[in-house]
Amino acid sequence: MRGRLPSYGLDLRTAHPGDILASPHEVTVDSNWRMMWQSAFPASSRISTSTEYARGCGLEELAMPAAMLLNMTLCFSVEPFSQTCRYHLGLENARQEAVVRDGDTFRSFTRLERMGNTSRGDASVLHTTHILVNQRDERVFSLSKRSYYDPIPEPVEREARADQGEHASYFSGVGESRIDRFHAVDSFPKAPREPLAEDDLILHPAVRPIGWTENLALSTLYRNTHPIHWDAQRYGRDGIVVCGGFVQSLVFAICDRELRQVIDEVLERSSHVNTIAPEDRIGAISRVLSIENVSDGLEMVRVKTLGLKNVDVERELVGVDIPPTLLDDRERKPSEIEVVCQAQCPTLSGKIALQAVRTILRPRS
Repeated sequence: MRGRLPSYGLDLRTAHPGDILASPHEVTVDSNWRMMWQSAFPASSRISTSTEYARGCGLEELAMPAAMLLNMTLCFSVEPFSQTCRYHLGLENARQEAVVRDGDTFRSFTRLERMGNTSRGDASVLHTTHILVNQRDERVFSLSKRSYYDPIPEPVEREARADQGEHASYFSGVGESRIDRFHAVDSFPKAPREPLAEDDLILHPAVRPIGWTENLALSTLYRNTHPIHWDAQRYGRDGIVVCGGFVQSLVFAICDRELRQVIDEVLERSSHVNTIAPEDRIGAISRVLSIENVSDGLEMVRVKTLGLKNVDVERELVGVDIPPTLLDDRERKPSEIEVVCQAQCPTLSGKIALQAVRTILRPRS
């Protein structure tokens, strides 16, 4: 007898714009998920560590980390969508839309927005929207993603599918704005708050890895079924790559101590520059692009962050001139970043893992 090998991920032969892919995973979360997440991704903002602080911010209980929800949204979609993907190119407009409570149950859905081959015809780029939904059919988290796939077979140009049934409603409109909830708070609890100023360049001192066992545990727990993240039999230990969502989450966690208190955030866009393997040491630097007072009690801080690979920030970057080009709000191609680094900052050559721009919401006092 000869066995049948199951296949997973998007089938480019039959895919059309408008297709909605439902993840097979449905997961209920509780405080243990938060605890395990924070064991890998340090939390310095009290909204996800102190019940008293969270209640003072108008919540009923501790906030689930937004980065945890982002990774659920991404990882749940691997089996039906991105298991056939070559590379994760970038994220845009990632935001939490509803409050999460212990005991909530999540599902995810992916809609294919646009698809087309590259100019060379040797690959394709797909644009998708990803939604995380709870048991009350509320949108909890949403993001847009760009992915790099094999070339689309003929016909390359395909009409969009108009009606995608019951799940189409998840992609119309958006959920509640969390900033409206925080506007209703008369005064926020007192807590340590790092002072920030426009054009601050922060060298975040913490540097830490995602270990081999940690990477396997996170990939398993979050249902990331792409074998490049865990199958050492196929790729060898040297060929395993840490999931981009986990890399981004650790970069932002490293930043959290110098940006606290962060009570909400929106990721404008992020993209990966150099891959991260288990045991690579991850660090970060951030530039404050702007600060806007949005009410008597709240400010919005726009930040550009570079995630770094195997750089001892405290020893290697203090006193080093870092090109402003790398720290403006533009997204640059990896090749362009490397040219700048080689010419103006060799210390960072081959060492930038991530570029990201996000807006964080903080109490003003």
